[in-house]
Amino acid sequence: MASYLQFGVLFIVIVGSHAADLYDKCVDGLGAEGICVLIQDCNPISALLQRRPALTDADKTYIKKSSCGRINSKLTACCPLPKSLKARFSAPAGLPSDKCGRDSSSRIVGGDIAEVDEFPWLAQIQYYKPNKRFGFHCGGVLINERYVLTAAHCIQNVPSSWKVYKVRLGEFDTESDVECSVNDPTDCVNSVQDILISSYYIHEDYFNENGADYNDIALIRLSVPVSYTEYISPICMPTTEELRNLATEDKLMTVAGWGQTENGTASRYKMHLSIPGWSNVRCGEAFQSANVDIIESQLCAGGKAGQDSCRGDSGGPLMKLESVQGKNSWFLKGLVSFGSNKCGTKDVPGVYTRVSHFIDWIQENIEE
Repeated sequence: MASYLQFGVLFIVIVGSHAADLYDKCVDGLGAEGICVLIQDCNPISALLQRRPALTDADKTYIKKSSCGRINSKLTACCPLPKSLKARFSAPAGLPSDKCGRDSSSRIVGGDIAEVDEFPWLAQIQYYKPNKRFGFHCGGVLINERYVLTAAHCIQNVPSSWKVYKVRLGEFDTESDVECSVNDPTDCVNSVQDILISSYYIHEDYFNENGADYNDIALIRLSVPVSYTEYISPICMPTTEELRNLATEDKLMTVAGWGQTENGTASRYKMHLSIPGWSNVRCGEAFQSANVDIIESQLCAGGKAGQDSCRGDSGGPLMKLESVQGKNSWFLKGLVSFGSNKCGTKDVPGVYTRVSHFIDWIQENIEE
């Protein structure tokens, strides 16, 4: 708290006296579209303020032009909304090779409620919408301390007035600030981290045809690194040739999220469901009547009546527990992409982006 009081003193000195309302649209000091938030909730501004007294004149000018003034005696700033990256990064970074995919088994439609600490890589994507509204409408998966993977359609195919804004990690119960196990109501934690999105990169060959999404993958870069905890950690990625070629046909995999359930509403709790993988040939036959092609970069799973991933799960992970060097770890197999208009239709599987097909793309487009 003391550090933000110090920031406030400096901020008062630098900024002007004009004021706006919280979450009003604004333009920051570099001309980028943003919204007015408390300074401690804006990573770019608070990071600059932490550099004092080494602020340059350009830094001070940027802060001054980014001011939204005071709201109820609290200092606010115009925090830039995420930007779309159009080109590849020049400095590739690695994916975690250890301490990922933690198996907590010792501790969705037709699915079961997960434990608070299960699947700690699950992410929810928050959108800033018209009339200063916010909402979570897609899922994602944490792959390292700065990046979340999601479906391209979660960014490209949402209403044009919606802006991806934050990623929430560590969530279990969407209706409570305190996460308590449904099996042990006394086992409660404050595990959630909300992190601003600084930028995103949609696969350059993403397209939609006949209701199907292809190359349906996007990278979200977080504005600050994630602090790993028992409830927040990355999933393992199939980075080696051997891992990429592991079979999925007729293998049980797991999908998880908070998406629409059998009663037509979003789940309050984190859910998970085991579903079998399909061959692409069989999957293509199931979608033939819809004139949808299933290609190599896609993966199909499900097809049991009343059991499926659904709309709010889009971008979330399809996972499989693999034994590597004698250790069981969860590996990312797919991202929820599309399926039948009626979730959980018998003999119609869900279609997922096959992550192993995009490992090179992922590694080429993340940076430190």
